[in-house]
Amino acid sequence: MKKLILIAMGMIVLQNTSNAQNEKKVMAVKTPIAEYVSIGPVGGFGCSWVSNMGGTNRFNPAGNIGIGLVYARNEHWGWGTQLTLSSEGYSVDYNKYNAYSMPLYLRLPVRVYYFFGDFRNTVRPKLYLGPQIGYKVAENDNLNGYYSDVAMARNTGNFRTYDFGINGGAGLNVKLANATWLNLDLNYYQGLTDAVKDAAGNSNMNINLGFNAGLLFGIW
Repeated sequence: MKKLILIAMGMIVLQNTSNAQNEKKVMAVKTPIAEYVSIGPVGGFGCSWVSNMGGTNRFNPAGNIGIGLVYARNEHWGWGTQLTLSSEGYSVDYNKYNAYSMPLYLRLPVRVYYFFGDFRNTVRPKLYLGPQIGYKVAENDNLNGYYSDVAMARNTGNFRTYDFGINGGAGLNVKLANATWLNLDLNYYQGLTDAVKDAAGNSNMNINLGFNAGLLFGIW
């Protein structure tokens, strides 16, 4: 009798262990990468200026649009990137003569994210920081009068082709539905390289401040 009881208990334990292992396998199969990888359209609006330009800086609108990606397998840490077309530049008043220059960059930031809360939260605050590179694809200059004539005579753009700096910010991720997030960010970019062909030899760096939003969808 005791042997039968021991055999029965052993079979129950083996059965439970087998079921637990099967459940883990099923969960592993059913756990989608959509929980960790999200991609979708992004865009933003703000202002930009360039350091050491002299004169008086005026408000220069800046905007961007593109596609973003975030990978966050860890509950608190993740990384992401974006590929955006970004309108930037400066607007400066030189004794009642206004000069502005608007380069159009392809921007590619790489960001490390820290998310507060956990996966169950509908709203999760976040911080991020990382390097960013820019490639100029177009430019619109209006330097007025003499300055414009000089620029045309040189047949050259005002901004250099490449730009590099660091970007950081803070924001919120809002879960709208299963594997669908609304990303809201306040972003700051500080250039680290000389961005403008300045005859005076000054070091002129791009600076951007803006609000960005994105709608990211989990992918399999």
